[in-house]
Amino acid sequence: MGYTGYLQKSDFPDVVYEFKPEIDSYFKLADFKTNSRGLRDKEYSLEKPANTFRVAVIGGSFTVPAGVEIDEAFHSILEDRFNKENPDFNYEFINFGVSGYRINNKIATLEHKALKYNPDLILFILDGSQFTEDEEKEFKPKSQKNQFFQSFTYKLISKNKLFTQDNKDQEFLDEHKTGLDQFNLELQKLSNISQKNNVPICVVVLDHDYSHYEMSKEIKRLVENNNLYYSNTIASFQDIDISELTIYKIDIHPNSKANQIFADSIYMDLKNQSLIDKK
Repeated sequence: MGYTGYLQKSDFPDVVYEFKPEIDSYFKLADFKTNSRGLRDKEYSLEKPANTFRVAVIGGSFTVPAGVEIDEAFHSILEDRFNKENPDFNYEFINFGVSGYRINNKIATLEHKALKYNPDLILFILDGSQFTEDEEKEFKPKSQKNQFFQSFTYKLISKNKLFTQDNKDQEFLDEHKTGLDQFNLELQKLSNISQKNNVPICVVVLDHDYSHYEMSKEIKRLVENNNLYYSNTIASFQDIDISELTIYKIDIHPNSKANQIFADSIYMDLKNQSLIDKK
């Protein structure tokens, strides 16, 4: 995404960067449009309409979602499902996802942008179990390159490098275990935001790789210790080959099938925890 020209420096230094408004193009062979506020979503008024339950969805590339049509995104599916089930009430799932966002970018987006929409619920997405901080604190625009190169050739080169590192999985696990203490501090920030603004926050492990399930148990413990709600999509993928769930064979980003499963899993958690009740 950094090579597309779709990103701009944010007015908020801790957000770092964001999508440009009014984009009308494509990314990873899917239509890619942003609204007047730079969200990959339809237009939503800043002021919440009457008779409306509003959900702010904060995340990274899995939340955007990269390579998936917007009407096939898990948050679009959830919005449509709740509205069909409750035709006399209005549900809005507003997508604040931006590719590359890590936990610090997401918290800043929540504070500076999402809360202005007066949400009744916040879905704080851990895309692919990614919960460490981004080391880059300043936006550095990259020169725009060809979409085909970025979507296919670059991924192929990266994949070949991955195959040559036998200890890659162990490095992945070590990186995430090392970040648990920092993650807990970030969860404390989320808990404070929830209490201060009187809005529930549900931390969602949005992942289609069942091999990450054991690691997610520690995430659940920390989330619940901080009095936040929790949802985990990983268990829904236990018996599915991950090759059926990605936008390309050489790209881990979840496809439309995975997004449908995400939506089904999150739907049940929201219902079971009474998080989507009308107010």
